[in-house]
Amino acid sequence: MKELEFTIRPLAPELCEDWLLFFDKIAFEDHGEWAFCYCLEGYLDPETQEKWTDPKERREKAVEFIQTGKMQGYLAYSGNTIVGWCNANDREQYKYVTEMFRKVGYKNNETNEKVKSIFCFLIAPKYRGQGVAQKLLHQVCEDAVRDEYNYVEAYPFGDKEFPYQYHGTAKMYKQNGFLEVADLKYVKVMQKKLSQESIPACQTVSGLTD
Repeated sequence: MKELEFTIRPLAPELCEDWLLFFDKIAFEDHGEWAFCYCLEGYLDPETQEKWTDPKERREKAVEFIQTGKMQGYLAYSGNTIVGWCNANDREQYKYVTEMFRKVGYKNNETNEKVKSIFCFLIAPKYRGQGVAQKLLHQVCEDAVRDEYNYVEAYPFGDKEFPYQYHGTAKMYKQNGFLEVADLKYVKVMQKKLSQESIPACQTVSGLTD
């Protein structure tokens, strides 16, 4: 069987309609109960995220964030078909993460090092298990080196049995050179230290979220 090829493109205002098509029609074909999200969770404090479930309002806010550059990440394409999304941004842009760290007393976010955070992956149902998340992860690492980040950081759920591993799994990150630096019970904090001399070699391997 011929291996599928995927193209990764950074989110930009001109790709807003592609992004909306993915979230409106493709991403939640098998989980309609999550269709309200529009990938805003990371940018909201936990209390607001829990209460704000109006899909129309969230969609409008997502468009605003895309047009202003506040929301960043990567879209994966197979030909002209959108098959995946990774929400990745400077850690300081994620209110959910910084608030979580503050509430549990985790001090790692008080350093002067530049950290690129991966908040979530979302892969079209028909394309799961085909390496899409791995390809997205590699692009995040590659661009983070270019942008002179010190680390790429991720937050896989601590419960391995939790069925919706949209943060990416600890297994996938370990296979790509990430180390666990903290266990915050609900989530783990995993980091990959980046070398500014070369692009990190994120391996292409099969994982639960790819």
